[in-house]
Amino acid sequence: MIRYFYYLILLNMLANIVLFVPGIFISRRFEGSILSVAIAVPIGYALIQVFMRALSAFPGQGFPEILRDTLPNWLGKPILVLFIGMWFSAGSLTLVTFTSMITTFINPDIPSWLTLFSLLCIVALIARLSSDSVLYTMEILLVLSTPMIMWILYKSLLNPSFRYDAVFEIVSHFRHWPTLDTLSAGTYIFTGYVNMIIFNRLFGPLTKLRFLWAVPIVGCGVLLTSFLIPIGMQGTIAVGDYTFIWSSTTDSMRIEFGIVERVMFIFILLYSCISVAGTFIHWHVGLEMTKGLLPGLSKSRYFTWIAVGFFSAVTLIFNWYMDHHILDMVGRMWIELRFISEMALVALIFLLARRKRRLC
Repeated sequence: MIRYFYYLILLNMLANIVLFVPGIFISRRFEGSILSVAIAVPIGYALIQVFMRALSAFPGQGFPEILRDTLPNWLGKPILVLFIGMWFSAGSLTLVTFTSMITTFINPDIPSWLTLFSLLCIVALIARLSSDSVLYTMEILLVLSTPMIMWILYKSLLNPSFRYDAVFEIVSHFRHWPTLDTLSAGTYIFTGYVNMIIFNRLFGPLTKLRFLWAVPIVGCGVLLTSFLIPIGMQGTIAVGDYTFIWSSTTDSMRIEFGIVERVMFIFILLYSCISVAGTFIHWHVGLEMTKGLLPGLSKSRYFTWIAVGFFSAVTLIFNWYMDHHILDMVGRMWIELRFISEMALVALIFLLARRKRRLC
């Protein structure tokens, strides 16, 4: 089962490409983005280490059970509400962003709400499954998608149009100090580990995680490629003019002897799997926390349908009022809020684990 821990991290690393991370880094490409990578990677790795060691004090328990056993209801319930909102909003932002991308590049004649509704149906059906079934589905999608994504990254680096002088120009600005948004975006690629707050129920005591040392190495590579490849393909100045940076970047690539010549269509197909997988993981975690918040109501067989129906409706309403500029602004604010709430979550689990070990 331990492989699923790494799958959760890998999924988040891949999903960052279609979210707001590359856009944030590129908007600050002359203002500290490079140094943000150097600082964010050790911060993200340290958070994983602290969180997983603390979580080992609660083998087989999820977040609702941990709060129930260690905190009074008047404090534990509001904390659950806060993190339920964070997890469901994470899934909603992923789907709304990806829907906007599909509407722009694939189906401009189809209303965005219809595309989003189709994706929500898939996500809602999978998010209701048991935790082990959700992990199995994620594994299938990752195994099918990751090799082709790695191939696209590899081909982009060997593309004759790739300008390494543009990359070196950006790297030369490494002396600028990072801003909060770039630091938050840099740590986002490691955030997949926090989903263990629910999936820890399926694991025994996590005394030692083999190959954890590889996570910061892979994360640094993913972060640099997702940020620097569009600059190498589009140039240091022109890259700032694109709304969907990676879709535009892959649209400048082609497979000469492929069945589908334009790489963009393959890219969007692959990231439809990644976006759906990321969303049903987030919504499953949020749904399980909602069950912990309302244990009496959760016994009803209609509870999960009502919960996912409610959050699907909120997502559709959110999409109705969104345009590219508002979505980008909301996404940047959410990335910063996620960074703060993630550190708060790690600190909370650490303190609760320390108190439990002291009492034992």
